[in-house]
Amino acid sequence: MNTIDIHLRAARPLDRIFNDPDQIVEDGIRGYLLAHPDILAGTDNPRVLRRARKSATRKVGVITGGGSGHEPAFLGYVGRGMLDAVAIGEIFSSPTAASFLDAMREADNGAGVACLFGNYAGDTMNVRLAVDDATREGIAVGTVVANDDVASAPKDDAARRRGVAGEILMWKAAGARAEEGASLEDVLATARKAIGNTRSIGVGLSPCTIVANGHPNFMIEAGTMEVGIGHHGEPGVEISRLGSSREIARMMCDHILPDLPFTAGDEVTVLVSGLGATPVIELYVLFADIADIMRERGITIRHNFVGNLFTSLDMKGVTLTVMKLDAELDRLMSHPAHAIGLTRVGDTPEGPVTAAPTATAHDLAAHAAAAEKERYVPTSGIALENTRAVVPALVGAIVGARDWLSEIDGKIGDGDHGINMAKGFARCGQALGDAPPTMEGGLRALSDALMAGIGGSMGPLYGRFFEGLAKPLAGVTCIDAHLFGLMLDGAEAGIRSLGNADVGDKTLMDTLVPAVKAYHAAEGQGLKPALAAMSVAAEQGRDSTRDLVARIGRASRLGERSRGVLDAGATSCCLILQTMAASLSGIAGA
Repeated sequence: MNTIDIHLRAARPLDRIFNDPDQIVEDGIRGYLLAHPDILAGTDNPRVLRRARKSATRKVGVITGGGSGHEPAFLGYVGRGMLDAVAIGEIFSSPTAASFLDAMREADNGAGVACLFGNYAGDTMNVRLAVDDATREGIAVGTVVANDDVASAPKDDAARRRGVAGEILMWKAAGARAEEGASLEDVLATARKAIGNTRSIGVGLSPCTIVANGHPNFMIEAGTMEVGIGHHGEPGVEISRLGSSREIARMMCDHILPDLPFTAGDEVTVLVSGLGATPVIELYVLFADIADIMRERGITIRHNFVGNLFTSLDMKGVTLTVMKLDAELDRLMSHPAHAIGLTRVGDTPEGPVTAAPTATAHDLAAHAAAAEKERYVPTSGIALENTRAVVPALVGAIVGARDWLSEIDGKIGDGDHGINMAKGFARCGQALGDAPPTMEGGLRALSDALMAGIGGSMGPLYGRFFEGLAKPLAGVTCIDAHLFGLMLDGAEAGIRSLGNADVGDKTLMDTLVPAVKAYHAAEGQGLKPALAAMSVAAEQGRDSTRDLVARIGRASRLGERSRGVLDAGATSCCLILQTMAASLSGIAGA
């Protein structure tokens, strides 16, 4: 038995069913395809599934994407009257931009594609990149972002709210409207109305465990409940005594109903979803109590869905979702649907009654690219030929820190940072093999591996980071202090192109920005002193995040509860910068 086998056996939870913890997503997808060939079909991209039978009539394609671990979401809602294709991410991580793009391609039938997804940083970044690429290919894509979770931000800051189980009702409405032959604009308008009329809240009774971690990322004390818990285990707004079903139902309704508001005379759809480990009979006990409260308040339930519909691995708990109906939404909720996670029987004929109007994207090739600045080509310094060991050193550092990075992330996040980073870096290392290229080729390979392989927000962010590092190396034969400074500038610019985080937000920028500044301040002293200054500043920046309150990403919803913990992205960025500095300094001193 080798050391890897020993490690996996030691970390393996005793009450879970899997083979290789790092292949659980692939193994699960294989099972879904074998079990449901009448509904799902695979594609050339193993992380993209589509409807087994495509519509013979032109219709708007409806897609989504999200992390695994929420089954039947997201792949369980591909089917007639629902989604046409889905992009699949790692456990609790967004799909890659490449997977979103492939899902758009699979769903495009000449009428455009509606991409409907949850409000998470990684999903937003990867969808943005995919839409840009799809537009260049001539595919018209519109997007709608779900933000139905009332606990994740105040009503006056609704743009920061998470998308949770309300996404299912958005997909149901938009999918039905697409089946009716509506235009892309009409399908998007329906999706916006659906999610705008929808509110959700979750209650957690126990933590969940990512099998690759082997332990829960957080704890919920026995006899208590986490009100407003997120689908990745993000802490809620309060911890309360665990009450009876009637008390839980009233508490959830008291959070949701005033928010829209829902008032007497309204007609609604109610969705009650377990979080994975709550017995189904208990979900129906809760639904009965919710129905009583709705009746007391003069609200009529027209449609209801109860079951494990949007889960969080093995978490005990429940999500309540309520949608206010108008005549259109009422009709669309009744429309037939046939998917693994939701089946609706109705009298509406299968397929669009009329073909949807065509839709194509504007040709972006007409936009001229800005002229490149005059490139800097050094005449002395570290020979590029001698830098072949730099990227393998980065791979070794991140893979070796896998558990440490995930442990840090698990304190205020979902605990997958080290898992996903290590997977992406390891794939790059395998691709490089025993004869790695010079630093330019290695950095580009690393960028490609992260962009295509790990999803979440870190995939595109570090993908652009390493892409920016590599760009100044094109056509040069050596690296001096000034060129490496340009490389760092390119890395920072790549990060900034995807988001608005800055120093003080408790992100990797708290490491990167001061490290780049320190490097430039010492650049005149030569490469090795500048690298040393960068390393010191990177570590100081990383450590500064311990005292910061997160203002960006999932952890931002924790407020003061995010203080006192290092940021995982800042930690991995420090490790990357210090590893590069040590490797290049060693070469320069040889």
